[in-house]
Amino acid sequence: MKPICRLFVFIGLFFSLTSHAQNVLPDFTVRELTKGKIQISWNNPYKNCIQLAIQRSSDSSKNFRTIFSSQSPELATNGYVDSKLLPVAVTYYRIFFVLQGGEYYFTKAIPITTKAPEVVVAKITPPPIPAFKEPKSVEIKKDYKNGQTIYFKKNILFRFTKEEYQHWKDSINTKTKDALHRMNEHTVEWRPAKPIKKELYQIYKKEEMIAELDKKKYVRFKDSIKTKTKDTLFVITDWQVQIHTYVEPAKQYVFIYRSDSLQAQLDLMEYRKFKDSVSTKTKDTLFAIDQFHVDIHSFVPKYVWKPSQYIFTNTKGYVTILLPLAKQHKYNVIFYEENGTELFKIKSIKEPELILDKTDFIHAGWFYFELYENDKLKEKSKFFLPRD
Repeated sequence: MKPICRLFVFIGLFFSLTSHAQNVLPDFTVRELTKGKIQISWNNPYKNCIQLAIQRSSDSSKNFRTIFSSQSPELATNGYVDSKLLPVAVTYYRIFFVLQGGEYYFTKAIPITTKAPEVVVAKITPPPIPAFKEPKSVEIKKDYKNGQTIYFKKNILFRFTKEEYQHWKDSINTKTKDALHRMNEHTVEWRPAKPIKKELYQIYKKEEMIAELDKKKYVRFKDSIKTKTKDTLFVITDWQVQIHTYVEPAKQYVFIYRSDSLQAQLDLMEYRKFKDSVSTKTKDTLFAIDQFHVDIHSFVPKYVWKPSQYIFTNTKGYVTILLPLAKQHKYNVIFYEENGTELFKIKSIKEPELILDKTDFIHAGWFYFELYENDKLKEKSKFFLPRD
């Protein structure tokens, strides 16, 4: 689209700002180059911009008219020089832009004081707006007699040549969901599509809202909370969710005792491992004093007496000492009463078999002995001496 550097009539009704508010609007600057020339420069953050126009007014809130429509509205940086200034001391400029999908916005107006002499203009109250009719007073120059006039809400927005209109029409049809309603052969009404209202999820932490997310981002956020943290999400309403931050519980310890002596202090996780180890690898038992104090009861095997093969009573009731290697080794034995009192000793045994008289043991009953081989304890056991 070729730049249109002429004044377009723009009736003093602003576009209805019913679309979503944007966080970022095109940043633009206005400065006077020389007397009679004003430069308007802008940075456009939207690559999906399909229409961008500069509007000018002698009033800060109304009577804005389009003086330039960009041929490449999607460019990130661009500019325009206004050389046909209004005969006023202060001129206001703003940018109107339309995004793919039908969203449209105005920037704030920027005033600039020019060197042109101020002209006092009489204040005229505009007459009421009549029912829409094709304006007959608008002069259509020869270049535009076969073109199109674009209206928006009964206001003239643009005038295009036939080629410019075709380019603009293709852009509207392919890049937006807007509608173009033909009023007559050379007049078209532009009906922007209503922007789709996004459903936003509000995320709260305690009483403060920390984020607003659309459905796609909310699903990713919810999965991230579930898989990467121990926090939980509490649903307040269909669109409001509160984060409950996970608080690590205070460590609790179990004290392990054995015979009133503290053996270990373990946290709950370590205690579970210790408990399993005692249960599977030992015959000890754990006795719970209370929730956090445990006593170990050591396993005491039941004693089962087994007769000695070296010192025993024979079938006739005599004490027999049987040492097949008596010739090769030095043997000695000590006999004890059942209460542990030493009874007598045999310091050297040189015969493989030795039978002791019953009278050596004074009485019937149990007797204990310690058998030594080469001065080393070989066996410690007992035998029973029956009555005659």
